[in-house]
Amino acid sequence: MQPMRLHADDLSNNVENLIGAVEVPVGLAGPLVFDGTHASGSLYAPLATTEGALVASASRGARALSQAGGVRTHAVSQRMTRAPVFQLGSLGQAAVFTDWVGDHLEELRGQAARVSRHATLVSVRAVMTGRTVHVVFAYETGDAAGQNMTSACTWHACQWILDRFPAETSADVECFRVEGNLSGDKKVTYHSFLNGRGTRVVAEAELSDHVLRRVLNTGRASLLDTHRIQRGGGLHGGMVGNDVCIANVIGGMFTALGQDIASVHESSLGHLELEPVDEGVRATMVLPALIVGTVGGGTRLPAQHALLEMLGCAGPGGQSRLAEIIAGFALALDLSTMSAVSADEFVAAHERLGRNRPPAVPAVPADT
Repeated sequence: MQPMRLHADDLSNNVENLIGAVEVPVGLAGPLVFDGTHASGSLYAPLATTEGALVASASRGARALSQAGGVRTHAVSQRMTRAPVFQLGSLGQAAVFTDWVGDHLEELRGQAARVSRHATLVSVRAVMTGRTVHVVFAYETGDAAGQNMTSACTWHACQWILDRFPAETSADVECFRVEGNLSGDKKVTYHSFLNGRGTRVVAEAELSDHVLRRVLNTGRASLLDTHRIQRGGGLHGGMVGNDVCIANVIGGMFTALGQDIASVHESSLGHLELEPVDEGVRATMVLPALIVGTVGGGTRLPAQHALLEMLGCAGPGGQSRLAEIIAGFALALDLSTMSAVSADEFVAAHERLGRNRPPAVPAVPADT
């Protein structure tokens, strides 16, 4: 293992049993023109990856979107959830508990505020499943991703519940766990897809048939047909949402920018929609559960912080901008990849750029 340039003393809150560091190459995709609520201008995306063709494909999609006038983006909302679970002695007691929790939002908000000045408890929703009640705490966490912050806030609020509820109702909580697996933390769930977790962000653009043919080597009719076929395949395969390969952008940017890499799983929930408009297509990408932060965690490490600064996202005020940049490049990559499939160039591009062809196998012609 090569010598580590990071200082061990600076990593005590990031890793245990430190033995060194691994290098992942970073490529720069773009530029992509943004006209967003928080992201605007010609921007790039750093992608930490060992997959050949990824940066090239994201750049090609960015070129197509830019020549079409750019991508519009909007960070809709930001919520981090934690869902503790309480088990009561009977169905009747569970019903009383469900109503009681709903009536004490302000008190729970005050308990959470004692733990963190950055997390704001927005709502509390009780989900009753027999004598077991899952309680979904939803927070706004500013520029932090907020998983650990909201866990602490929720645990302390639940200690208040465990003290006050029996005193006020004479009913006992038989079992309490700080997480009952309803929040969807680091898992793909329909709950997160429908209700959002992290940042919900949308990217949209219109591309003419001329741009599709000149940059992406496919036409409107062929691209829409590919989208229809792949959407049906995803449905039969049980896919949550519909996308081509947005995890490539999300995983690459998460690694480069000091995000929680395990959150790539739930953050890669997405829905790509294509529809005919005029002589071209309108492409829309929705990311309902993008878990990103620009403070805390790995964002303070030197290389990751420098890349965040390059994007104008480092520190307070950068979270929504970062979410919009990721959404724009997720749309760019999906359009490029779907176009490669539509034009039957997918394999040729990977063999040419990925260099993963065994020597004994003939190369696919580059102009296929």
